[in-house]
Amino acid sequence: MEQRKYGNGSIYRRQDGRWVAAVCSRDPVTGKTVRTYFYVRTKQEALQKKMELLAKNKELPAPSGLTASHS
Repeated sequence: MEQRKYGNGSIYRRQDGRWVAAVCSRDPVTGKTVRTYFYVRTKQEALQKKMELLAKNKELPAPSGLTASHS
């Protein structure tokens, strides 16, 4: 089985039978990583939610004022 790339989100089933869609994104204000979870009844709904979240994350602008320089 091929491993997914980092940042593509996750879909898994909980013990109570619900499906979870989880996606990591960056807060546009602070630049911190935020993990968002959605709980749904079917795997298809979870996949749809994950795709919506990933599309939304691509629309967000990169946080400004942050640099990756080493001092």
